[in-house]
Amino acid sequence: MSTGRAWARGDTGPLHPLTIRTERTILAVVHGAQSGDRLNDFLDLIERDPRIQVVWSLAPGSCFERSGREFLRDMDAAVLPWEEAVRHRYDLVLAANQGLLEQVRGPALILPHGTGVSRMVVRGSGYGPAVARPVGGAVYGALVRYGRIVPAAVGIAHSDQRSIFTDLDTAFESVVHVVGDPCFDRALSALPRREEFRRAVGVAADEHLVVVSSSWGRTGVWGVNPDIVDRLMRDLPHDHVAAMILHPGIWWVHGPRQVLAWLHDARHRGLRVLAPFADWQGLLVAADVVMGDPGSVTAYAAGLGAPTLLAGGGLVDVAPGSTPELLHRITPNLPVGEHAVAHLEDIVERWSPEWSARVYARLTSVPGRSAGLIRALSYRLMDLAEPVVPAVLSPLSGPTFVGSASMKEGWRAA
Repeated sequence: MSTGRAWARGDTGPLHPLTIRTERTILAVVHGAQSGDRLNDFLDLIERDPRIQVVWSLAPGSCFERSGREFLRDMDAAVLPWEEAVRHRYDLVLAANQGLLEQVRGPALILPHGTGVSRMVVRGSGYGPAVARPVGGAVYGALVRYGRIVPAAVGIAHSDQRSIFTDLDTAFESVVHVVGDPCFDRALSALPRREEFRRAVGVAADEHLVVVSSSWGRTGVWGVNPDIVDRLMRDLPHDHVAAMILHPGIWWVHGPRQVLAWLHDARHRGLRVLAPFADWQGLLVAADVVMGDPGSVTAYAAGLGAPTLLAGGGLVDVAPGSTPELLHRITPNLPVGEHAVAHLEDIVERWSPEWSARVYARLTSVPGRSAGLIRALSYRLMDLAEPVVPAVLSPLSGPTFVGSASMKEGWRAA
């Protein structure tokens, strides 16, 4: 069925009929829940401006498309179907992934997804010979189409990442901008609120908080060690509390009902499971130790000062010089099949502040400055004067967890 607007009179653009007439329209493109979450880290800096209307759309085709659909359903935002979104022109397009941006009419700003360019792309199938794999996020064929760079700007968290793009073509010199990492900056600003977050989790002053974080896929903590959480909850001393963060690719591929069914016994023993779409950085601020794979969450935890133990992942797809590679060099690995508690206690004893400092230095070269840098770049691309009020990221909310263990309550936050 057509979604054309030929019958509309009086209003132009992607929304109608309008009550508030704004000067600029931004399209926020979501490819999955994680990329939407990254846009959420800073977009309120812009959407508070009464001169700007933000509309959202889900780019089709991602393996995490379902998670993006659920994310947008939870947003209460103005959401356009993709086939309608691409019919209109925008003053700015924001995304944290690159797919299909060549279809959108407007200057695109691509921001970091996770901890930036850090993994080699998966080699595809075919009949020709294998060649060197590019780094995900810096794939020439995704960034350059028909002799032109697709995005107007690419934001990176660290100045060291610039050469990854300029090595593709020197024309990227004018396109790549160091904008920092708003996700990490929000967590950094929350460090003074550590005790507040611990109370929100339900951790007493004499208790220790263990956070388990799993990325998606067979190399994530849960993929490598399917029974790791059950064994952890059986072995944890009585003065330890455990909480779990799951990548949206786990929730929305397997389905929340199935995920909670698999975690039933662990939750019965006291495991707190962070609700989908809840702010997760506060759990890292509150943690005494984090067990994860070499993904973004584990890197942020280490950069915030939490002792970390790897229980998944490998170096096969990791880009040289990246944050995951650094994590592998710094952080001990839990041998598959071994009980985690003794290793967690050992890493707490051995963890050095110098290790955290090294990860911190790798995550961003402009700590605490992402709000101002991203807002300034966005307004420059829109050719609009910036607001005079300082650019300040919204504070983190306390962690919220899924409801009781019953399937009826499902994944909704308690």
